[in-house]
Amino acid sequence: MRARRYTDIIEVWQSIEIEDGFGGYTNQEVKQFDKWAQKRTQGAGNKFQLYGLNDFKNPVIFRIRKGNNFINEDMFIKFNGSKFIIKGIENVNLDNIEINLYCDET
Repeated sequence: MRARRYTDIIEVWQSIEIEDGFGGYTNQEVKQFDKWAQKRTQGAGNKFQLYGLNDFKNPVIFRIRKGNNFINEDMFIKFNGSKFIIKGIENVNLDNIEINLYCDET
C-alpha cells in the first residue's frame, strides 16, 4: 500500500437533526472529517452492478484508508463542490485497512 495512491482530499459530512428553538427540529449538515482518497470513475458503473447497486446516475468509487473514523451509509461526501451520496461500503481484501466507498453524485 503506497501513500502516493491517495491524491484527493474528500470531506465526509452527515445530516443531523437539531432543535430549531420553536419546539421542532431542522436538518443541518455537519462536517465530520477530511480524508485522503483515490477516486475512480472508469468502470465504476460495472463495479456498482457487481456490488448489487443498479440505480445510479454518475457513479464514483472513492478508496480510503479505514483509520479510526467511523463511516456509514447515512453520511455523504463533498468533493470539488459536488455532493456524493454513499450507496455502499466495501472492505478491500477483508483486511480492515482500506475501504471502497461506492458513491453517486446528486
